[in-house]
Amino acid sequence: MPPPPPPPPTRVVDHRRRRSGRAPAIAAAVAAEDDGEEHHLNPFLDAAPSSSSSRVQFRKVASRAVWVEEAGAAEVVDIKGKLWLTTGVNRDGKLYYNVEEIGFLAERGALVLLDDEGKTIGMEEIYGKIAGGKYGCSWDAFQAYKHLKLLGYIIGRYGVPWTVKRSHTFSITDSSTSAVDTDQSLNRVGGACNDITKLLREMCIGDMHPSFEVYLPNSKFKKTSPGDPSFLLCLLSDKPPSREELETVENKFEGIPLKFCHVDNGRVSFLSFNKAALPSLP
Repeated sequence: MPPPPPPPPTRVVDHRRRRSGRAPAIAAAVAAEDDGEEHHLNPFLDAAPSSSSSRVQFRKVASRAVWVEEAGAAEVVDIKGKLWLTTGVNRDGKLYYNVEEIGFLAERGALVLLDDEGKTIGMEEIYGKIAGGKYGCSWDAFQAYKHLKLLGYIIGRYGVPWTVKRSHTFSITDSSTSAVDTDQSLNRVGGACNDITKLLREMCIGDMHPSFEVYLPNSKFKKTSPGDPSFLLCLLSDKPPSREELETVENKFEGIPLKFCHVDNGRVSFLSFNKAALPSLP
């Protein structure tokens, strides 16, 4: 009786080799961080996407900023890396981060926020500042900001200039919204104060007004000459806007496209409305 045939060879999967195959992508992401190529090789994107919400940790490039309550923003006191080229506003030679920028960068280990005593402010307190809506950004607006920023877009607050080099003084006659309060306070820091209350009120239709100016990814972006944004982003409430409201808002920004954002339990949706001529039925 012939001996039984040998069993088929067992296929051994070398998990170490499989993992090492991802090394070039990770190395590329690290190189992007070191070079500061924020938008050609976007360091905010995971090198190896997964279903988990892993966060990119910046190596040795964590800037430090001190929270300034009267401004509703943070003054950067130790700049690391090149993210400041497309993040934050410059006022008389100083760099300030708005609360949505603070939350986004702190989540990714790119920023350490300090109080006026030099103690670290944790993420829970940062989230509280955002969710409270006192500093010109709601929680939904933060979700929209984060979503676009992860895609590499350059985002600034609507109506707030990226840079102010010389100090000017303007009187403030009204401050009816938290967004206006924060923007005016931020502009007051360093002696610069722009009266944008009237401008924002003219642009508001009901509860709908632009929240952000959004620029396409561009490694040559300059705060001193940003150009026109690719589009303006408006946040929608649970109540859909009427046709008249949409047309009124769009007419005020002729030449700059408008996009709309709705956030539902953390799910961010972007919309745009186009006019279409329907044929007449017989």
